[in-house]
Amino acid sequence: MEDKLTRRSFFQMAVAAATIVPFALKATKSLAADSCPKGPPAGKSVASSTEGMGKGLEYVVDAKTSKNAKYKAGMDCGNCKFFNAAKAEGGYAPCTMMGMKYVSTCGWCKSYAKKA
Repeated sequence: MEDKLTRRSFFQMAVAAATIVPFALKATKSLAADSCPKGPPAGKSVASSTEGMGKGLEYVVDAKTSKNAKYKAGMDCGNCKFFNAAKAEGGYAPCTMMGMKYVSTCGWCKSYAKKA
């Protein structure tokens, strides 16, 4: 067998790769969707989207469900400067804007500011 790459073998590999890429992208997206926490940590004060600061700041547990025009894909509590990742527990951490109540890593509110 020759180690030389022929034009024919190059195109065979390119077609094979092109058929695999869509499946790999789909698998990556589903893994990212599964990275959101299933529920808040026990015994912690958790922000609510229906009352208090959460309601006023239009907080949502899943950023993708936000109806606010300020929300853009990729914005979530996990990469916000107000999210205290050092104290994270089970995908939740305290948020300065929510009075140090715990918010979801996948959440979002209109006070979102990208972490520097």
